[in-house]
Amino acid sequence: METARRRHAGAAGLAFASAILVIFAFSCVESKPARARTPGDASGPASAPAHAPASGPAQAVASHALFNYEEKDPTGPDQWAKLNKAWAACGDGKKQSPIDICKVKIDKDMGPLEQTYNSSACTLKNRGHDFILQWKGGNGKLTIKKKDYVLQQVHWHVPSEHTVNGTRFDMELHMVHEDSSKARAVISVLYSTKEAGDPDKTLTDLAPYFKRLAGKDNEDEDVKEPVDPSVWIDKASGYYRYDGSLTTPPCTEGVLWNILSKVKHVSKEHIKMMESVSEEPEPNDRPAQKMNGRVVGYFEGEEAKD
Repeated sequence: METARRRHAGAAGLAFASAILVIFAFSCVESKPARARTPGDASGPASAPAHAPASGPAQAVASHALFNYEEKDPTGPDQWAKLNKAWAACGDGKKQSPIDICKVKIDKDMGPLEQTYNSSACTLKNRGHDFILQWKGGNGKLTIKKKDYVLQQVHWHVPSEHTVNGTRFDMELHMVHEDSSKARAVISVLYSTKEAGDPDKTLTDLAPYFKRLAGKDNEDEDVKEPVDPSVWIDKASGYYRYDGSLTTPPCTEGVLWNILSKVKHVSKEHIKMMESVSEEPEPNDRPAQKMNGRVVGYFEGEEAKD
């Protein structure tokens, strides 16, 4: 685990000049932190990356007991593809996630993200490597290019899996959706303890549940109070979009990623709460994967126009 910790030294929790991270580069510069720029720095609009949804039912996420995130470990990220034939994409996939966002193109045709979520009952579960909040039968929908994706669950990674120009954040929220064919679309929200803002009220309200499930692998508890997932979405934020995969085995591709460009505040207490998923805190982020020629589209949000 010490190796895994060294991988993140000096990366998470950096301060930024702006909460809006918009990168318009023509070459990836992984050694430098992200810098805020305006869309006027870009060379102009470009077409959105193609999205090829998975054919047939989506593969289920593997049990978290079968893999971990420690580098050079027999079940660590570099070995996932060797642990199970069904996980081959973890090693030979060409559209894997997460990525370092360091080259993007404006795509006005992407349009604002359209969500219609509901405040409803859900269940919180400790999966061993992360906490997952699930709604039975789904909760509302995300509409992309006239296709509806139903929200199935949200979970957290500490530190973030996606990076921006080499900068890693303190936490990342994944909101996982599925359409009628089981193709997936994910909204990602990046968090920093250095970003100004109020503590996440929903996480504060859920704190007693996280505390009771801390270190209790594979246990769950019904949340009595309805949870509204729309609280995690800043509708004024721009977002990045690219075609990727699950970030856990079997690393299934055909996942449409939508990463909000506006970074939100997270308290150190909430970070510790997420780390309590296991008895000994450890990172649960997969290393950045190769781009293999993919293009990351960017849609400018209202906050960038103010």
